[in-house]
Amino acid sequence: MRAVFVVLMLAILGGVAGADVHASKLAKASISIPKKWTVTPKDELIRAVSPDNTVAFVFWVADSADTKAALKTLEGELYSSVQNLKWVDKTKSLKINRLPATWIEGVGVAASGNQLDVLVVVAGPTATKKGVIMFAAVEHEKLAANRKAIQAIFQSLKGTK
Repeated sequence: MRAVFVVLMLAILGGVAGADVHASKLAKASISIPKKWTVTPKDELIRAVSPDNTVAFVFWVADSADTKAALKTLEGELYSSVQNLKWVDKTKSLKINRLPATWIEGVGVAASGNQLDVLVVVAGPTATKKGVIMFAAVEHEKLAANRKAIQAIFQSLKGTK
């Protein structure tokens, strides 16, 4: 019983340590981003970059949580910065802190010619009936080293009041 409690506390506190919470009033949702990352927050769009510039992350409020519509919008926004974007895996349904969500993985090529892994979560509806698109792009060779940080950000998504 004590071991279960310790594991639960580590899971709850693990994502909080060393991170700043950034909230969107429009979506009534928040995420935690590591303190050392560079963050540009706005209510409808939160951009973040890892200290070594290997991971780009975006939290974006959408009008709905429809996965197909969100991907189409995202593809339009990424057209000039990620070439040959392809979704390589079937979508996976999940819940993140009680919010319904869909996980999508893709690949593309950066302007520098490096292969990118593109990780996307479309979540919602939130309390304001909005959707949230979370997007991370990382060079393929750097994914393993950054996987835990990226997952912690995705898993920190929470509805707010």
